[in-house]
Amino acid sequence: MAFFKMEVTMKKNNNWKNIIGFIYVMMIFILGVYARIWYINNVPSKPVFDFHAYQTIATNIFMHLGHTMDRIPVAFQGMGYPMVLGYVYRIFGSADIMIAKKFNVFLSSMTIILVYLILIKMTKRKFVIYTAYTITAILPNYIAYTNVVGTEVFFTFLLTIVIFFQVYEFNAYIRYPILGVLIGFTALTKPFFMAYPVIVACIEYFKNKNIKQTVILFGSTFMIMTLIIAPWTYRNYKKFGRWIPISYNSGYVLYINNNDYNTTGAWMDLEDVKAPKEVKEQVRSILKTKDVKVAHEIEPIIKGQGKNWILSNPITFLKLGTLRLEETFFGGTWDIEAWTANDNEEVKKEYETWKKQRQVNYTRDMNFKMAYQNIIVYILTSFGIIYMITGIKPIILSLFKKEYKLPYDLLIPFFNTVFLTAVYFVYEGQSRYNFPLLFLFAIAMATMMDKMMKSLE
Repeated sequence: MAFFKMEVTMKKNNNWKNIIGFIYVMMIFILGVYARIWYINNVPSKPVFDFHAYQTIATNIFMHLGHTMDRIPVAFQGMGYPMVLGYVYRIFGSADIMIAKKFNVFLSSMTIILVYLILIKMTKRKFVIYTAYTITAILPNYIAYTNVVGTEVFFTFLLTIVIFFQVYEFNAYIRYPILGVLIGFTALTKPFFMAYPVIVACIEYFKNKNIKQTVILFGSTFMIMTLIIAPWTYRNYKKFGRWIPISYNSGYVLYINNNDYNTTGAWMDLEDVKAPKEVKEQVRSILKTKDVKVAHEIEPIIKGQGKNWILSNPITFLKLGTLRLEETFFGGTWDIEAWTANDNEEVKKEYETWKKQRQVNYTRDMNFKMAYQNIIVYILTSFGIIYMITGIKPIILSLFKKEYKLPYDLLIPFFNTVFLTAVYFVYEGQSRYNFPLLFLFAIAMATMMDKMMKSLE
């Protein structure tokens, strides 16, 4: 009888814990959504550079002008985001930028939910679940970028869906095709994602150690991904007369970021890149009549130059790659101000208001804001990178020990971090490129902290 009473008491306590946990999850979700809505309604921003290109293409799709810029077919960037945004504009009957921002709030809110569902499947440790979930919901980067007409929020949403279908292991005949479709569409948004079936296969193998199943997963996701991409590839062949799977900017990015005159590993003007005279003349001739984004003819000319330079200058390439990673992971959060709060006219008005009080107050507050944002990202990134490095040992052990299987809470952050780090190392680094990894870094940080706390018990 005493044991029965104790069991009933434990069940009641667990029920109360579950209720409190549910209330906490809902409160954090509401807070996160509210912060996003507040930001897009109160912080002025306007699309510039790549963001302006996305808005232009989406507007053209809204106006039934196709995937074009200046009425010229374009495939400079992945088509996924501007295409979806263009159809969202059609649904709402307007290409008003506020629709794009509200769409971002919706996607970012769904990402919060997906991250929570991923967490409760990956681990039973409450500290890890609540900590990583809370960070994802109220992280300044994730709030601020809802104010940008860019791929960051959209791509991160797609990445979380892909991970969701990796960790929820149900009927393979349904799950594998869904993964293939999702990977295909994500690749249409970020072309480097065409390599992601390899990452899915690695995670599957180290989780279940079933070679046959791993091969089936890789083959099915790769084949379906290819089928999803194929119509766009065919469109590109018809428009440009050559084989372009998704976009034609990989050669451009490789060329401008890997050359003798690049000192930062980041973007530089095409005209400033060192190249043979005939290459320079060809590029200049094309750019006399076309903007670089619609000048698809440039890529075949310069892509080989970029590849050859890397092969001829491995040490310098290593230095530039390191600089790209430093800028991506430890470049601070200057991008938040530059892209999400960059409406200069509104900023000037705000500045004048503050100036009437005291200019020093304004400057101090802006510096403080930047400082705490930097600190948060530096902490997350440090944990994420350390987690990736410490994950190398169990990965190697598992590779040589047949029965040594690894959990998702190691595999998902590890392989996704390795994948995106490799992409940024070769091509380009920017502070905003850390965006899709930040929720995984939060998982890594929470997991490491939980293990440290348990080791002290």
